[in-house]
Amino acid sequence: MRAYAASRLEGSIPRWCGFRAILVALAALALLVSASGASRADDLDQIRSRGTLIIGSDATYPPFELFKDDKYEGFDIDLGNEIGKELGVRTEWVNVAWDGIFAALKGGKFDLVMSDVVLTPPRMKEMAFSEPYFLSGQAIARRKGDTSVSKPEDLLTKRVGVQIETTGQAAVKKLGVPDDRIIKYNTMQLALLDVRNGRDDAAVGDIPALKAMILKGYPELEVAGPVFKHEHYGVVMRLGEPRLLAAVNEALDRIMADGRYARIYRKWIGEPLPAGSIDELHRIRAEGTSMGAASKTGSAFSIRWDVLGKTVPLMARGARMTLLLTLLTLVFGTPLGLIFALMRLSSVRPLRWLSIVYVEVVRGTPMLILIFVVYYVMPAVHISLPQFQSAVIALSLNAAAYISEILRAGIESIDSGQMEAARALGMDYRAAMRWVILPQTIRRVLPPMTNEGVALLKDSSLVSLIGMTELARVGSEQAAETGSPITIYLGVALFYLAMTLPLTYAVHLLERRYQPVSRPGRPTPAAAPAGPVKEIAG
Repeated sequence: MRAYAASRLEGSIPRWCGFRAILVALAALALLVSASGASRADDLDQIRSRGTLIIGSDATYPPFELFKDDKYEGFDIDLGNEIGKELGVRTEWVNVAWDGIFAALKGGKFDLVMSDVVLTPPRMKEMAFSEPYFLSGQAIARRKGDTSVSKPEDLLTKRVGVQIETTGQAAVKKLGVPDDRIIKYNTMQLALLDVRNGRDDAAVGDIPALKAMILKGYPELEVAGPVFKHEHYGVVMRLGEPRLLAAVNEALDRIMADGRYARIYRKWIGEPLPAGSIDELHRIRAEGTSMGAASKTGSAFSIRWDVLGKTVPLMARGARMTLLLTLLTLVFGTPLGLIFALMRLSSVRPLRWLSIVYVEVVRGTPMLILIFVVYYVMPAVHISLPQFQSAVIALSLNAAAYISEILRAGIESIDSGQMEAARALGMDYRAAMRWVILPQTIRRVLPPMTNEGVALLKDSSLVSLIGMTELARVGSEQAAETGSPITIYLGVALFYLAMTLPLTYAVHLLERRYQPVSRPGRPTPAAAPAGPVKEIAG
């Protein structure tokens, strides 16, 4: 009786009660987070007390930072080590992907960021910068002999590769290159690879890095023309740490004055320090371009509602691409998975082993590798596919392996008597599978198929490897551009939640529809009442 009352009470709860509770909890969390604006204590004393200066860097950008042979090396690495010596502590480096490096800094994972970070007004509002320590600029890389790409104006009608969330991307956009011709990659190396493969016409990046990468691994490419946009790098730290900012600036001054800076420059850039470079850096500092803003205070967990409001339309476009990729992956991956499931159950040994090999190989390798192979490796055998088709194919091939195992387990869970009964009625194997086994299988595999759909929705973010812009990529771009990663990623999380909750609820409705016996409110058929048993003659 108690169990029956509990089930009736559960059935009386509004269906969207759980959804509303989640939204209320998230809203309360956002308000709590936005209210936590208390200033932090200056970290200089903490750095000296622990004896370690922790610096974050995306070590994939030679000649400035690179993780090679289990050690860090490059211009920024040597300069950061010298800064640590000036502060009287040892230096520890942390390798962090570029799209998360500022969020990690604000979260207290390290004290400084040195990763050839260009000083830009949006970043200066959210973080403190040292005086500039390197003069750089954006340049164009092209295939050797391609005279159609010689100056910035030539890029307006070309496909241009850039590293995501860099000032190279901003420079190309400022030139007026249409958004659909700006191809964004996780690393500059991938952008150069697509120029070499002929998919893109040019790539734009920092000229020292372009020269170093082309020299080491892309002999088919060359730098076209001089720098077309001048920039300078600075050391990044959190707001509200004036003593640490002053100590870093003083360290840079001493390093530049005693000749160490010139030696580091010659070692990694491969040429003597140009005359007047240090004077130019000091002039930029005197003009206030560095804008340390250390007197301002900030919280790693503050929410900027103005930024969130401006980026919601961009996130909505990214969410549409995510949904489209997920839908097409399920449309193509489900039939392919069914084929491999039936092959796995086949009595024909070659078909069975082909299915086993495919499923185990695909499930045993990361999806990122499959995406890389389809898009970057296939051109080596003269199969060059556009980004969208490559993404759909790679995601579908990966999903098919997992869907195959879900369907195979569902088919095998059906009692063997069902197939025997169908065959006894005169059905052949194909008809019995179609009309008897598979309909029952679909009902049983709805929950795991829902999980697979949700996983696909989130795994679609991996297509950013080939420069596609979906929801997660939009979030990482805007997090770097606005300097407000906490705000942006909260919005991204809410978009993913808004996409996944309706999916799970829809499948719940389907489960109730296809399993009428378990519908709440329907009494279980009672046993026949006891009474006199009539004796059947005969």
